Formats: sequence, C-alpha cells, structure tokens
Amino acid sequence: MINNFTKYIAAFLIFIILSFTSYLFPEENNPEQTDREKASPEQIEIKRGDSIYHIPKDLYYYLINRPEEMMKYLQRMEYYRQAEEELNSIIVFVAELPADNRNNIYAPIFMTKSDKIFGTITDFSFKWVGYKTTLDFKQKGFPWKNMTLSETIIGSFLYASGTNIGFNRGKLEEESRFYTNYFSEILTLKIKLPFYTSAAFALDSRQYFFVERETSENFTMPLNHYNIFPRIDLGIGYVKEDGIDQLTSGIELFSWAGYGIRNRWEEWGEPGDMQTGEKARTFLIYSSKLTAGLLFRKNHNLVLRAHYKGGTDNDFLSQPRFGGTIDNADIDAVHGFTLDQFRVKKFGLANLRYGFNIIERLRFNLFLDYARIFSPDTQNIFGSGYGFRIIAWGGLPIWLTHGMGKIITPEKKAVDHVFMIMTAAGW
Repeated sequence: MINNFTKYIAAFLIFIILSFTSYLFPEENNPEQTDREKASPEQIEIKRGDSIYHIPKDLYYYLINRPEEMMKYLQRMEYYRQAEEELNSIIVFVAELPADNRNNIYAPIFMTKSDKIFGTITDFSFKWVGYKTTLDFKQKGFPWKNMTLSETIIGSFLYASGTNIGFNRGKLEEESRFYTNYFSEILTLKIKLPFYTSAAFALDSRQYFFVERETSENFTMPLNHYNIFPRIDLGIGYVKEDGIDQLTSGIELFSWAGYGIRNRWEEWGEPGDMQTGEKARTFLIYSSKLTAGLLFRKNHNLVLRAHYKGGTDNDFLSQPRFGGTIDNADIDAVHGFTLDQFRVKKFGLANLRYGFNIIERLRFNLFLDYARIFSPDTQNIFGSGYGFRIIAWGGLPIWLTHGMGKIITPEKKAVDHVFMIMTAAGW
C-alpha cells in the first residue's frame, strides 16, 4: 500500500510540474538571455566610467536635476553590484561553530572559471575546498547543439572526501584509524529535450587508497581499489538563481540513479567487529529532489526543497549523508547540526527558506527543516534558524546564521545550536 501511495504522489508531482512549467516559463523566453536583452524598455541606460546602470525612467527623471542624490544612488548600486555581479574568481571562508563539544568546521574555498579557454568552445572551472580540488571542463553544443559534454576531475586527500566515517562497535563515527583518499574522473553527456526536460548519462571512475594512521596490531585495513559508477539523470522544469542571495524562482524535479561496481572489497576492521566486505562490492544509490521558488515584491523569496535519497548495500564510503548550517551551499542542510553529521541508508528531507531585504545592504532569512531517517533506524529530526546577509563597505558580503536542531524520535534530545559565519571576496 505504501509503495502504491508513493507512486501516486510521484505521478501527482510530475503532473503539477508539466501543467505549470509552460505557464511559468514560456518557450519564447530563453533562460540564457543576457541582462541587456532582458532590460525593460521602461529603464534608461547610464554609463559611468566602465560601468553601465539601468535606472527606471520615473526615478531617472526625478534624479536628473538632483546631481548629489544621483551620485549617492549610483554609489549604492555600485556597492551592491560588487557583491552581486558574476565574478571569475572568488575566495570564500566559512565556519560552523557548534555551541557544545562538537568540533568546529572551517573551510577556506577558492573558485575560478574561464569561458572558451584557448579560443575553444570549452568552459573551465576550478574549485579548491580544504584538501579537495575539482577541475571541470564543459563543452556546450557538443557533439550536437542541444548537448553538453563535461569532464570533471577530483582529487581528495586526508579527510577531504567527507567519507572518512566508519563504525566502531556498531556506532557510526569519524574514522580516526586511517585516512580515506580518492582520485576521480567523471564524464557526463547531457541532452536538453522539449518542455524543459533533460537527460544525462555519467560515468564515474574512482580510485580509492587508504593510509594507515592509528591502528592496533590485529586491525585489517580496507583494500585499495577502484570502482566504476554509471549514472542516469532525469530532470524536468526550470529553476533560476540570481545573485549572492540565490533568489530562486521556478520549479524543477531532478532524479538520478547509479550502480557502483568495485574491483575488489573485503571485510576490514577489528577482529570480532569486522565491517561490510563482499556484500558491498556492488551498490546502488538513487536520489530525487524537488525545488520550487517564488520571488515576489522584488526581493521576497520563498523556497521549498524536498529530497529523498537512498540505496542498497552502501557502506561508509557511499552512504547518503545530510546535515549542516551553511547557507548558499549545495548541501542537504538541517540547521542546528554540522556538515554531514548524519550518515544513513535512506532519508527524506524538506527545507523551507524565506528571505527579504530589510534595507538594501541587509537581508534577513528564516529557515525551517524536517528530516526523517528511514533506515537503518527510524528518526525524526527538526531544524530551524535565522540569519543575516550584510553588504559591508567595498561590497564585501558577510553571512551570519544561528541554527537550532533537535532529534525528536526515537527519543527526545536537547536542542543543538550551531553558529555559521561566511564571507567572500572576488575579482
């Protein structure tokens, strides 16, 4: 009965998306239009130095005879633009600070990109997060106009993969007996289809190698190995995100499934407490995520995200995980908990965010989260939070967030608090 109910819900969601996609995103509107192409005829273009501004006509005629007010208005626009504009390179510092004895998390991040490198059709991007580096090469319109071919190379060393988690006497916890490292190459071919649908096939080939750290004499190390992970993606709908506040509008359902095959995998661990071996040599992971955003009154934004993720025969390397109080990041956040605090077999998650500008330089956000762990043990988890985004002088953005989380079942626990601070600079 539950399976049938799930099918009905999925069919209903797909029907809603198909019904409203054409209304929300007419075919004649190209999502990749430039800002100048989308400029309203009710605006007047002003050049000041190397900068171009678009000002509503009514406001322009009001300011044209008030040079001092005009100058102040353009200066405010420039401050905000420095934080909002699309930058080629950016440095980010983010920190999660739990109020209890959990470890603080610090993450310096550097990102850069360059379109059509060396005069080719290839776009390049580079990201460095702690000990993890990612290079991405993307060719749009290749091999055919409606296709995109991507190659992603990842090197992850000494905790950087976020998978250095294991089991100790049956309890999931950080693995301190060895380091987990990997090198990965991912090839993805994506095709755009009519009615804002898309499909993609990806092949992830990954080499794992483990470095002994602190082990007992009888400890059996995990085997160095490589795995192949073919994956299929399906998407329908269109979601647009603008600026540093990620103002989200539209609706999209995105699902994927992949099947992993390891060339070898045997039991490892302490005698009497050995961990999964041959059973996890092959594994399945699947995911489905719904995103819906409503933008109104210029900067008021209501965003809903719902995510279900699970699999079979997953161990500490491939288990789905969630948690985190970091804003503006592509993670499964539950405010009040730290990054990837929960490692499970199957989970469902819903996030609600509402934000608006108090003044031009100050934005307020409210967060509400609910997560349900379906396996291995059922748990219900609530998260909530509030935060501010400040544009400092010179256009420097600063995010401050206070997250509060609580595990409700199987037993109620005290409220957890996590504070997040993040800032970024770009050029």
